[in-house]
Amino acid sequence: MKIIRIVPLLATLPWAHSQAIEVAPGDYEPLPAGADAVALYYQHAERKALYADGDRVSDNARLKSDVGILRYIHAVGLAENLVWEPQVLLPFGYLNASGDVGALGDTHGIGDPILAAPLKWTLPTTHGDIFSLAPYLFVPVGSYDKDDALNLGENRWRATLQAAYIHRFTPRLALDTVAEASWVSSNNDFGPAGVKLEEDTRYEYQMALRYALTEKTSVALGGGYVTGAATTVDGVDQHNRLSTSYGRLTVSHFIEPTLQVQAQLGQDFEVEEGFKERARLNLRILKVF
Repeated sequence: MKIIRIVPLLATLPWAHSQAIEVAPGDYEPLPAGADAVALYYQHAERKALYADGDRVSDNARLKSDVGILRYIHAVGLAENLVWEPQVLLPFGYLNASGDVGALGDTHGIGDPILAAPLKWTLPTTHGDIFSLAPYLFVPVGSYDKDDALNLGENRWRATLQAAYIHRFTPRLALDTVAEASWVSSNNDFGPAGVKLEEDTRYEYQMALRYALTEKTSVALGGGYVTGAATTVDGVDQHNRLSTSYGRLTVSHFIEPTLQVQAQLGQDFEVEEGFKERARLNLRILKVF
């Protein structure tokens, strides 16, 4: 069966968009200079359909993930209109495969810590548009075992650069756009044989239209597209270039001026390679102090 041939190759695919820095609407709004923030994220995602070369090869390839991220941010004012926000993110979680891909098993542990340092400029436009450049570095110290098909750590360095622009049509209506490129070093200890895994540059584009219903509550509708990230294993092309589009609906609410909760629903629309998310729930609580 075709599915049997594909299962060993699934470990070469980024799982659950984990190597991306998916941006929630409003994430690139600058914090006040001197402020600190702590955020706790929870993501639950379910996948059932599996694709290869654009064809659905299984309707029972089940992969569930429960992932958390703890994030700390400190805002430094560099100029009247420029804020630098060095931060650290620590992912952790659990993955479980079943059905036709049950051979992948399950795993839990810590993901690769992420260091980031976004620069955010407030522009002299009518409503104060925002432009940002944000480098991210994934440090390969997360949970990894070459004998496991699923891992939360990558066992390789990853560098990501995001460019973001927030255009404010009015004080209440804004469009968030983010373009991203991600590069990785080789994993020289991949699979039971400990061979070399290489990956092409990964690209992602995200956008969301955001509207403030009140001073405390906003809603946003958006989505994104992921491409690239084709891999070779021991010099053999895996023919698994990503091409995935997805949608997101987000609601954010300030319980008090420095405490925000956020909920997001989403799913994949089209998938060329790998698992298709049929449902995703993202939750976040953010405290500024």
